[in-house]
Amino acid sequence: MKSLKLLFYVFIVGTITLVSCSKGNTPSDTGGGNNGGSAGGNNGLPAGTKLASGSFASSAHPTSGTATVVLDSNGKRYLVIQSFHSDNGPDLRVWLSPNNNGSPYVEAGVLQVLNGSFYYELNSSTDIAQYNRVLIWCEDFSVLFGYAILQ
Repeated sequence: MKSLKLLFYVFIVGTITLVSCSKGNTPSDTGGGNNGGSAGGNNGLPAGTKLASGSFASSAHPTSGTATVVLDSNGKRYLVIQSFHSDNGPDLRVWLSPNNNGSPYVEAGVLQVLNGSFYYELNSSTDIAQYNRVLIWCEDFSVLFGYAILQ
């Protein structure tokens, strides 16, 4: 009987964790948002020299697309996310981190769209060799939706 109660508890906690990040104020469903950067490339995305890139993998929620760090002709670095898709969730953030647990992290910004392409201007002091993972993080519930490893 004890193991049945424990199994039930684990099931409830797991269900709450997975479902909790699927409601609330969230990014737009589709679009080509940006965070105000001025560099222009394909579809308004920054263009330049590719410094690192990686494909998104799913964690707690299905997540796909690519993340690329580019250096433009003015020396600005951008995190460009293309063909992105993820589930809805409250307070979704885009973080750079050296691992998948999100500690430590550098925040790129609030997730802009659930389906599409967008970008963030990166702080010049962010070391992308160390902070080489792009995390889609639900801050309200500390849940990793998905991640890309920059190489």
